[in-house]
This record gives sequence, structure tokens and C-alpha cells, in this order.
Amino acid sequence: MVATSLGDRALEAQACYSLGNTYTLLRQYERSVEYHMRHLHIARELNDRVGEARACWSLGNAYSALQRTDLALHYTTLHLDISRQVLFCYQLPYMHISRQFIFMSCEILIQPIKKILHFCHYM
Repeated sequence: MVATSLGDRALEAQACYSLGNTYTLLRQYERSVEYHMRHLHIARELNDRVGEARACWSLGNAYSALQRTDLALHYTTLHLDISRQVLFCYQLPYMHISRQFIFMSCEILIQPIKKILHFCHYM
């Protein structure tokens, strides 16, 4: 990757995110996971909480497509936790509505996964 040879970790993270999304569109979910995981590691290295949340969300989607509901739930929950932390750092008046919308949306997405895991646990 050009970003790697340049030593630009932020650019490398963005490239990994884009490649992960490309592999998701191609339905090559294992490759997608590889690139989103690289993005996650770099985002953590750079202390990029927004990038970390994006990587977790993408990993949740990829693992869901692979029918790995345990990992999908794990990364989706991480995304929700990080999103809450990031949003609480910015106490802007107009974000009150945005925060509520994001939290409700994430909770709505997590509920079916929790039900599936609960059902699988009792099979």
C-alpha cells in the first residue's frame, strides 16, 4: 500500500477502511474483516476514537454477513460504547437530538442480534 510506504498511519487507516468497504460490496467478507481489523488497530494506535467506532461498526456488519452473530454483537456493542463516549465529549446543544437518534438506532440494531444469541443459547 502506498500509505504504508509513506509511513502515514492515518492515510493507511483510511485506505484500510475503504478497502474493507470495497470487499464488503464484493461480498468477500473475510477479506473485509482483515482490512477493517487493520483499520481498528491503527485507529487505536492513533487514539482516533471516531475511526475506532467506524471500524467496529464495519466489523459488526461483516461478521453479521458471515453469520458470526457473537462477533457481530461484540463489535456493534463496542461501536455503541465508543459513540457514546465520543458524543459526550462534545457537549454542543444541538447534539442532544443527534445523540438520542444514534443511541436509539444502535439499540434497535442490537436487539435482534441479542434475541438470536439468546435463542441459539437455548438450542
